[in-house]
Amino acid sequence: EAADHPTARAPVPPPPDWETWAAQLAEAWAAARHIPAVSASGLEGTDPELVFAPTEHDPGLAKAARNVELPPWPKGRYGTAIGSAVHAVLQTIDLTTGHGLDGAVTAACLAEGISERSDLVAALTRSALDSDLVKRAAARPHWRESWAATVDDDGRIIEGIVDLMYREDDGRIVIVDYKTDAVPAAAVAARVAHYQPQLRAYGTILAAATAAQPRSCLLFLHPTGSYEEWL
Repeated sequence: EAADHPTARAPVPPPPDWETWAAQLAEAWAAARHIPAVSASGLEGTDPELVFAPTEHDPGLAKAARNVELPPWPKGRYGTAIGSAVHAVLQTIDLTTGHGLDGAVTAACLAEGISERSDLVAALTRSALDSDLVKRAAARPHWRESWAATVDDDGRIIEGIVDLMYREDDGRIVIVDYKTDAVPAAAVAARVAHYQPQLRAYGTILAAATAAQPRSCLLFLHPTGSYEEWL
């Protein structure tokens, strides 16, 4: 009869003993600490301890120092916004002819809030187009801003967006990562070490997908040219 009463409730089980509760809590804490996925760019090392000297023309291009007062999207002063604009342009224009560059630069700079830096973004983009590496990619099967992911031995997802990939004549995949850091010559080795985990992650992802170890290259862009750092 009690079961038919509208206010009847099912019996409440007793709480677990202390040892069982503590074990369950520890298990929950361990699960909460597990990171199910990580981005390749998130694996970059911390900024080198050395402080990059300001460039002669524009100190805002050196990205080592960061102003935490800024909102997230322009971290690294306006250096990161410039880099984002350059990547956006290189994602859309014709890599062989550069067709569409002016319009893409205008749109990307407007989106990043750096319209006054459009000349610099255009110059950095042209330095990529003029590089032997991008010319070689443009003449072969290539893919831009490609999402890639794999699962590591710990069950964690590693994912990232690869700036540029192309298939070499021997069938091997080459990974190209654009960098717009204004890096003094003395800091190049430190900066390469900073980015190496990111490129290593891309290599792991592509090796899992293609069963062949890809080659990876950092392409540092400068208004007057570019240079390659192969890893």
